[in-house]
Amino acid sequence: MVESDVARFRQEQALQEEAARQGLYGLAVVASHEAITARMEIGAARILTLFQEGRQEEAVALMSTEAWC
Repeated sequence: MVESDVARFRQEQALQEEAARQGLYGLAVVASHEAITARMEIGAARILTLFQEGRQEEAVALMSTEAWC
C-alpha cells in the first residue's frame, strides 16, 4: 500500500502544479480595451443626455454609482 500512497501523492502534486501553472499562465477571459472604451462612451452619452434634458439629479446619481456605464 505504500507504493499506491506515494503514487497518489505524486499524482496529486502534479495536478496541483498544473493548476498553479494554468492559473498563472493559462488563457484568461478579459475585456478588450475597445469593449471597455465603448461601454464608457455609451455611459457618458447617457449622462450627457440626462443633463441636456434637465435631469441633473438622475445624471449625478448615475455618475455616483460604482459602475456608471
